[in-house]
Amino acid sequence: MDFRKKSSMGKGMADDDEINSIKVRAGLFALITARFEDANEIAVKGQAANLGNPDVSGLVIELRSLLDEINVQLDAIELMNGR
Repeated sequence: MDFRKKSSMGKGMADDDEINSIKVRAGLFALITARFEDANEIAVKGQAANLGNPDVSGLVIELRSLLDEINVQLDAIELMNGR
């Protein structure tokens, strides 16, 4: 995804490199949505009756990792919102 604003007529080089915060924010929310979808798949796997303890532990680790990613993305949105 290209998050830079496209330059308009007569604008200088600096505008070409300016970050489009709306596109970045939308992209971050899309990534968060994808992580929640991944978490949903893991949660469905966790409902299986025949899971052993090692399998459950692996799913918990995967979910914690996804939650960490989501928290980083949420922090990025908050930082951008404060600009």
